[in-house]
Amino acid sequence: MTHAEVETKALNGDEVLDLYDLDRARLDSMTGLEEGCTRPPGEARVTDLPGIEEEGQEGGEAGEGIPDGGYGWVVVGCMVAMNACTWGMNTTYGVFTAYYMQNNYFNGGSTFRYAWAGGLAVATGLACGPLANLLCRAFGIRVPLILGMVCISLGQCLAGICTQYWSFLICQGVVFGIGLGCMLITTSPLLAHWFDRRLSLAQGFANGGSGLGGLIFANTTRLALERLGVKWALIINGCISLVVLLPVVFLLKGRHKALQTRSMSLELKWFVHPGFVWILLWACFCMIAYFVALYSLAAFATSGLGLSQAKGASLQSILSAAQMIGRPCWGLALDKGGRINMTAICYLVVGISCLAIWLPATSYGVLVLFAIVQGATSGTIWNAAAPITAQMVGVKHLASALSIFWVTLAIPALVGQPLAILLLEFSENHQGRTGASAYYNTIGFSGAMGITGSLMLIGAKRYQQGNWKILTKS
Repeated sequence: MTHAEVETKALNGDEVLDLYDLDRARLDSMTGLEEGCTRPPGEARVTDLPGIEEEGQEGGEAGEGIPDGGYGWVVVGCMVAMNACTWGMNTTYGVFTAYYMQNNYFNGGSTFRYAWAGGLAVATGLACGPLANLLCRAFGIRVPLILGMVCISLGQCLAGICTQYWSFLICQGVVFGIGLGCMLITTSPLLAHWFDRRLSLAQGFANGGSGLGGLIFANTTRLALERLGVKWALIINGCISLVVLLPVVFLLKGRHKALQTRSMSLELKWFVHPGFVWILLWACFCMIAYFVALYSLAAFATSGLGLSQAKGASLQSILSAAQMIGRPCWGLALDKGGRINMTAICYLVVGISCLAIWLPATSYGVLVLFAIVQGATSGTIWNAAAPITAQMVGVKHLASALSIFWVTLAIPALVGQPLAILLLEFSENHQGRTGASAYYNTIGFSGAMGITGSLMLIGAKRYQQGNWKILTKS
């Protein structure tokens, strides 16, 4: 189909126009351009759509397209605060787990059972994609954001008064998880409404809030546990979340009408999209690598190398600080070097660092280096998810595709931490390994997942470009 035919059909309303179809038609109509030098088809600007200037705007004037800033920076600030009090707060679960184990807080509690509780919160959040999109479609973004805020606060406060493991699992794993999901799924497409060239940079700043929250709340939670106990530590965290998130949910704003975005509950067609399926595979492998390393580092330091609990906890803080700095830096790199290119390089570094730094580590100093590298790189999936998906399917279909993206990631998020513990127990019980060597299987597995995930992006790059030219920016 020619460029003219595509635009004619779109203007006459004969078919629903996909960003990919229009841009591919334009590219096909061009002559005299070198192969590989054209704008990738998935990166079509939304303002290229015929007739879009006639639609009403939400947060912008008609026809101005994507502002690449403006009120978008307010949205970035809100998302920094939101991520600090949601995903940053979630990192304190490791602090609570250490306390539960040390004090036998719940009868029958074990490392493996607590691992499921931590994984369940993230998995529940990611599985909330269809629910969040349904609420967005019916009521706009405000209702799911308010629901998320209430569940985040309520889940922590109720977990504080739980005395049995099953009730704790519901509050910490399900209620808190629903809050995570409603906040994440609702806000994940928003920055693409405000940024184009700077999208990955803005996403990096926003996701840096997770590291900021982890750095702050890991230390304040530890102090609260020592002085006030579990009950009040959780209640205080829940109240802090409520106070911070209340203004955030009313300041966040999208441009859904201006961009003609769609919030479909669940469109299974994305599972067979020839380009998007590579993104799903990348995300699954890298999510497992992320959680295995995140939850095993402190344990390796204390039980593997015999370091103090204080040093083990400090590694978690260093990792969070590295996230806070690394995510904006990788966001800038994604915009400058190509989103798929730089994400593939990033996760290659993740995998190699596990094998080259973590595996042979025998001292605290080497683990500090690994925590810095891992913190700066492993969480890039949260930066790259929306920009890479927007590049592949277009902003118009971003919310729909991201819904499938997050639902799919619920599985690796749920099993990541338990897998790390199973590999550790296998090394100890069946291979007779002790100390640092007991973690070799876990470390090797984490490194392999990171490298494999990086390789999956080559398939996405091939589909995006239409060729195997590795050095082409995409």
